[in-house]
Amino acid sequence: MQVKTTTKGQQTLGIAVKFLFLTRHAKSCWDDPTLNDHDRPLNKRGKKDAPQMGKRLAAWQGMPEVIVSSSATRAQDTAGLVAEQFTHSPRLLVFPSLYTEDWEDIAAVIEDLDEEYQSAMLVGHNPALNHFLAQVPFELDNLPTCGVVVIRLDSRSWRDWREGSKQVMWLDYPKRLKKN
Repeated sequence: MQVKTTTKGQQTLGIAVKFLFLTRHAKSCWDDPTLNDHDRPLNKRGKKDAPQMGKRLAAWQGMPEVIVSSSATRAQDTAGLVAEQFTHSPRLLVFPSLYTEDWEDIAAVIEDLDEEYQSAMLVGHNPALNHFLAQVPFELDNLPTCGVVVIRLDSRSWRDWREGSKQVMWLDYPKRLKKN
């Protein structure tokens, strides 16, 4: 918590907040056995689901200022298709370290984010995303493909995200609406 002073000299309590959007890449294509895992593109469903999730985020008014993607083709394509649906153009960055199975690699990317951003989306892979969510803590057996979890971090700094309270604000994924 931080104390702010108004122009009239009154003190108010303010809580610094960051919003973290964790996004699993959309469905990928397995048709070409000669491609390595890193280079697999999105399949037809993934190309449909990613823009749909972008529209749902925009309707919820959840649009990050920056999107940081794994270097994998399917993650970068997901990030681009989601971002196209926003009313603003978030900065798109690629961090090869997000192509990982280790949640600590995700934590390191978060801690390296520029403090100018109050909201950031990371597009990555399971099992790292699932293991990261367990640190929040948020129990989810499996973040579905193209699933998005929005976490409120009560922290002034990305570097200090572990210290403050954390609350899951939103969870959505393409198949959720198809179940009804």
